[in-house]
Amino acid sequence: MISNNPQPTVNKMTNKLQYRTLFFLILAVFNVFADDLRTANQIDYTNYFLADIRDAEECSMDYVDGKFVFSDLISNPSITCPDMFSWKLFMQSIDDRFWSRWADEFQNWPSEPYQLCSEGGTPGVNCCQPGASNNPKGHCPVFPGNQHKAQLLKLDKASNKTGEAQALKEEVIRVGIPSIVEHAAGFNVDLNALSNRFKASKSISMALPECSQSVIDTLVPKTYESIGRVIRQTNAEVTVRDEVFHNYLFENNLYNATGVMNVFNRNAKNLKMTIEGVNFSNAPYHIKNRSANRKNPNAHLASVDLPSKSIMIKSNWIHKNLAKMLNMKVDSANPYISKTLQTTINIPGTDHQCAWRGEHYLVAFHISSKDIPQWVWTTFEHVYLPGRCDITGCNDSYGYKSPDKLPKGVFDNFVTPHQKSDHLNNPSIVFNRDLLYKVEQARSQLTDILKKVGIGTGESTSVHEPDAHDKGWLSYRLKGSQVEFTDLMGRRTLLGNSVTEAGFMDGSSCVTCHARAGINISDGKPNFFKLSVFDLRLSDYGYAKSVDGIPNQDWFHNSDMPPSLDVLQTDFIWGFLFAKEIVHTGKGE
Repeated sequence: MISNNPQPTVNKMTNKLQYRTLFFLILAVFNVFADDLRTANQIDYTNYFLADIRDAEECSMDYVDGKFVFSDLISNPSITCPDMFSWKLFMQSIDDRFWSRWADEFQNWPSEPYQLCSEGGTPGVNCCQPGASNNPKGHCPVFPGNQHKAQLLKLDKASNKTGEAQALKEEVIRVGIPSIVEHAAGFNVDLNALSNRFKASKSISMALPECSQSVIDTLVPKTYESIGRVIRQTNAEVTVRDEVFHNYLFENNLYNATGVMNVFNRNAKNLKMTIEGVNFSNAPYHIKNRSANRKNPNAHLASVDLPSKSIMIKSNWIHKNLAKMLNMKVDSANPYISKTLQTTINIPGTDHQCAWRGEHYLVAFHISSKDIPQWVWTTFEHVYLPGRCDITGCNDSYGYKSPDKLPKGVFDNFVTPHQKSDHLNNPSIVFNRDLLYKVEQARSQLTDILKKVGIGTGESTSVHEPDAHDKGWLSYRLKGSQVEFTDLMGRRTLLGNSVTEAGFMDGSSCVTCHARAGINISDGKPNFFKLSVFDLRLSDYGYAKSVDGIPNQDWFHNSDMPPSLDVLQTDFIWGFLFAKEIVHTGKGE
């Protein structure tokens, strides 16, 4: 019997309609959240461990009565809040006019050093006296913020018309030198000859002839691996150190290689000495450091250990014409800090050098502070420096917000490197290098404190000499900070400057590289490059890579029994490469 009841058919139709409605409802919900859904690639997963939020959530900073004030919840802002502390160093250094007041390598380590007056000689004639204004020129350390104060003030007040002549005077001009570690990267390098070449006095460097146009035309090749690498070879690299740092070198006889060798020998002797074939040692006990000061000039150091307030800055300046040759963006929206100085250029195919003088742009600078034993490392770069966030990204949890299109619920501290498809048959996502990045916007906490300190509050008054209030300081961004060799899970930490470490950014670790800075004594002569910056690995470019991760104890001590000292750390300071042995003892004359 055939039923006339249509109910089953109606139920089937109702179910289909419900399923269809549910499908479109799910699709609609999916479309609403589609913009928040993304698929991470291999670059994203690798950078996840470089994009960590480095400041604790309780980090806060203010500026009251001329001093930086931190939250009561923080006991050590340098390590708990490294990004915030990086901006503190940024403002502190600018407020102290690091570009002019601090001592550079010529002034920290004179090319023909005399001995300390406390060890002999006649003050003002043939020895060096800390704090004196009449030390023999060219033979003793100089802190320009004190000894050239009048010239610097005159330069600061000079108009653009008269400023250039004042800026070129030997007392105040900065002479950028080619990176010594760059030229020492080869395997057949005469390090002694190379070292002496770069230790030439400032007077000799100032006497170099102007570079011809034919030499300048060779500075930018038709094709190159990295724009940062081109800048690295042709920039005026100027490293300066604050007054605390400078005074420690001077007062403790570390402005010359002879004094540093004395520290090495004292350290080595305490560990192991041999008398008539018998080994003696003070192990396990160490010699306590006794630093010199104005009241007690007799230092007795067994290690190089800078005071905690010491700061050093490596800055990278390029001639404004080089910026044009590289088609770098220059506009009034994000101006460069400008200064008249000298780039020292190696003339290709020769052993000669020439000078490229004039207005230079500050493209990047790296700050190191001794607030913790392994130092705080932090790098700032101009927003128009191509490729500034390449490879490792840019990480700032305090000052500026990431302009990236971010998923919901994530923090805006990280700018991811530019990426592209390699367009192969089986395509992969790879880095898209040497491009500009979007200009990040400042967080209010940084904007407020910059105004209180007086950084970037006005227009530039001179292209020859910067001021703290120059608007150009607002054009620089924090690339990252580093306070440890590894993170808490044992992964190596990385940090590099897009100019200084161009070509090997993928393995750059400031703290590990500088841990290898030290002195070895061979045949009675100092060797400050026994441990190279580079090892036998290569970057994807084919350039030598620097070391990273945890230091190796075998770098410093031979593991014989008894052990012996091979390389004495010089407190993470590569600048001792410029130290020379004393040339005048002042005795018997």
